[in-house]
Amino acid sequence: MVQYSELVGRSVVVTGSAGGIGEVAARAFYDQGAYVFLLDIDSIKIEQIASELGDRAFAKPVDLTDPLAVKATFASIFMASYGLDILINCAGGYSKLQSIEEMDLAEWDQTIALNLRSVFLCCQAAIPGLKKSKAGRIINVTSISGRTVHAVSSPAYGAAKAGVTQLSKFLAYELGPFGITTNNIAPLTTLTPRVKALRSQEDIDRIALQVPMRRLATEDDHVYAMLYLASNGASFVNGTTIDTNGGRVMM
Repeated sequence: MVQYSELVGRSVVVTGSAGGIGEVAARAFYDQGAYVFLLDIDSIKIEQIASELGDRAFAKPVDLTDPLAVKATFASIFMASYGLDILINCAGGYSKLQSIEEMDLAEWDQTIALNLRSVFLCCQAAIPGLKKSKAGRIINVTSISGRTVHAVSSPAYGAAKAGVTQLSKFLAYELGPFGITTNNIAPLTTLTPRVKALRSQEDIDRIALQVPMRRLATEDDHVYAMLYLASNGASFVNGTTIDTNGGRVMM
């Protein structure tokens, strides 16, 4: 893995860090020498990960859809005297593969809350801390599902991720004058434990055949792009989306 010396000592918040892309991102930034705050509703898992990582990792159990809880969590991070340099919003997902016709309202609302509301709440709460940073970064994880209709996916998930893409553009415009950049990573279907549980092997093989690279993504494929966006080399990259999809969709 490429080492970015400028990330040593920087303060990083990673949401959805109890597993999947978020966990791999938290571990990668810790390995770069950063202070890492793991935010997730799964308190047991993030406590375990923080313990494994060491004394620069801090578990912050929180319901990321609860505005009061999110504000309190970020307030506690600011009080820890490490400041805040980088916010990475990885929390997301959906529980059911349903068409628009069959989708119940509860599934729609839950998916929108987890994938879009949480990003808004965390970005809003993080802004005061990021304004004090000399290298403020927001990196939001969207999805190929928010860029195009590419395969069987959740319409609510795709709509939420498209919303995150547009929200990121507003953030890039509003926060740019403060030296804060906001960008997106848009993954292809990634072989996380959640995806393996939701999809059959036949489905996974079918999607892989549609990718020029002839494979699905791994968590590292996206985390490498995050590290770049957090580095000094990306200080003038703002309001864009990096499509880490192996060429499945070219925009």
